[in-house]
Amino acid sequence: MVEIIPAILSKTSADYHKKFKVIEPLVEWIQIDIVDGRFAPNKTIGPEVVKNFRTLKKLEIQLMVRFIEDWVDPFIEIQAVKRIIFPVETAADPIGLIHHLRRHKIEIGASVNPTTPADRLQHLIGHLDTALVLSVHPGFSGQHFVYGSLEKIKKIKEMRPDIRVEIDGGISPGTAGKAAEAGATILNSGSYIFENDTIEGETYSERVKNALNSLKEDVKNF
Repeated sequence: MVEIIPAILSKTSADYHKKFKVIEPLVEWIQIDIVDGRFAPNKTIGPEVVKNFRTLKKLEIQLMVRFIEDWVDPFIEIQAVKRIIFPVETAADPIGLIHHLRRHKIEIGASVNPTTPADRLQHLIGHLDTALVLSVHPGFSGQHFVYGSLEKIKKIKEMRPDIRVEIDGGISPGTAGKAAEAGATILNSGSYIFENDTIEGETYSERVKNALNSLKEDVKNF
């Protein structure tokens, strides 16, 4: 079964709260994108905003940061955070980081950028709960899907057939089905769900719900 996890990328606490409140009743997991302005040319909210907005839902934190070690512990302290995904490109000591997260009972993922080959995960794949393929360049929502990501999913599944593969970026009806067909079991979608003026609905919450349902429809056979 393929799961859709909405991805929130917010530069302000007001935007974060708006998106979170409307999606919270609809899903079990929510991904929060954290960008430091160094790993990618954008800067989002940080752990203090996430911590102040309490929830019973499970949070997946995707770190797009240069100095990972400076960001991990503040998120570990947030009770709702159940999974942290770090970029393999800036992980100085990925095995040490994995052991640190494991001690705190946090699920662990590693991500690869569109320009990073899947082979960069080879030495980590046996230690991960999740491998995330970025199908857009990190930092901004609303980008076009990089179709080479589909082959990267297949390559990761060849390395370890039982690994859970996520894909994040440019996910909409059409690309969602293709990603699921390639072997992804979690699809992260941000702008299609939260910033889509083409979806019908009288209110923002109705449009968000309809967008989410259209993604589920696209992957219902996987």
